[in-house]
Amino acid sequence: MARRVLIIDDDRFIAEALKERLEAMGYEATAVTDGASGLTVLAREADGSPVELVLLDLNMPGMDGMAVLRELRAKHAAIPVIMMSATPARGAKMDALRAGARDYLEKPIDAPALMDKCRAALGEKGG
Repeated sequence: MARRVLIIDDDRFIAEALKERLEAMGYEATAVTDGASGLTVLAREADGSPVELVLLDLNMPGMDGMAVLRELRAKHAAIPVIMMSATPARGAKMDALRAGARDYLEKPIDAPALMDKCRAALGEKGG
């Protein structure tokens, strides 16, 4: 059974591109365009086929990535989160890691880096 990944990114084109890339890597991916929808997906699917990894955009309108990350840590502490941002702010990266993100990807996202970070977050061997 394919590992489940949830993508939360307000840019629909980025979310869909990541979904396609992850599916090509052999994962089952779901993409949503806001934090509240992402939290709803996690709550709804926790019992059935649970999400095993979240790719989360830092800068989103409404509920930003840090707010979503805090909720994730409170309700789904075991799910690894890889924060993503087009803003190369070292402080933002450190804040996300301190708040519980497993890793951080800068946009535009490099496909080999995406694969490596997803595999590492899920405890998979490279190959």
